[in-house]
Amino acid sequence: MGQTRSVAGKDIINRSPCVWDLTVPWVEMYWSIDLLKRYRQAGYTFASLTIQDMPPSFDGVLRDIERFVRLCEPHSDWLAIARNGVDIEAGRAAGKLVIGFNVQDTELVHSDLRRLRVLKSMGVRHMLLAYQLRNNAADGCAEPADAGLSLFGRRLVREMNNLGMVVDCSHTGRQSTLDAMEVSAAPVIFSHSGVKAQCEHIRNIDDEQIKACAATHGCIGVVGIGAFLGDPTASAETVFRHVDHIVQLVGPEYAGIGTDYIDNLEPIWPSMIASKDSMWRDPTGTQLYEGVAFRPEQLSELAELMSKAGYSESAIYGVLGTNFERVYKAVEAHASALSHAADGQDKQSK
Repeated sequence: MGQTRSVAGKDIINRSPCVWDLTVPWVEMYWSIDLLKRYRQAGYTFASLTIQDMPPSFDGVLRDIERFVRLCEPHSDWLAIARNGVDIEAGRAAGKLVIGFNVQDTELVHSDLRRLRVLKSMGVRHMLLAYQLRNNAADGCAEPADAGLSLFGRRLVREMNNLGMVVDCSHTGRQSTLDAMEVSAAPVIFSHSGVKAQCEHIRNIDDEQIKACAATHGCIGVVGIGAFLGDPTASAETVFRHVDHIVQLVGPEYAGIGTDYIDNLEPIWPSMIASKDSMWRDPTGTQLYEGVAFRPEQLSELAELMSKAGYSESAIYGVLGTNFERVYKAVEAHASALSHAADGQDKQSK
């Protein structure tokens, strides 16, 4: 991209009330304070880190959150950790990059829903129902049966609503996502998914799923991994096409960014290729197993592309972050209203 586009895009980002990336992988092999500096320099104000051991375990997630808190202590002048909306706003007002957490699978909950409350108290704000494969709650997107939410999964969704934890349907089987969006009383998200109409990939979602998500007043974060977008170079133009499909289908208030950025994807492709008949199956024969991811620094190009396409300033701000911020606030407000209602009933019964 030329210098003019980059500068104009940066100006848009600087004016945006907030700039969010809902998925930044943070398993141990990717830990890098320098990467978080890049996000801040690129204009991001909030990043949700996928913080877990692999495969995810309850104790492992708690341990890694504690380790991350210690890691951030020397950088508190520009980095803040948020456990609720008040923390997010305070960190942003102080000019810091604010960090939240997410977990990609509910397998670590097992059958103990009390674990959700602990995770939420540690700053886990959204959680994937399933990662590629079937678990106790839901089918993953690689499961051929596509069986939908289990009875436990329905209880889990309701408990996430009660706690103010956002239900995340990325990586999850199609029917399970539709079930979750029907069951949930609060907005639901796809934190990092591509559009199936733009690229036929098991990780991507179809128009019915997009419409169902919008009906919950949720948001779809467009993933940045080129292989999932149908473009190994992960160009800003390709990311824009996925964003624009959502915008044209349901409106700009339901699109966002969830890049899933990994600096070096090369070590990952051999294991994914080895799983072509299982976890990363390729039923259509069209999937890619190569390429790079959309970089934080490319966000200015995406902002300029939205402007050139005629998006209003408020629509661009929505995609950049205010749409996901709205979802976070709505889910938190729903849980707070439930809590106040329960307190009122308790007082009446005494």
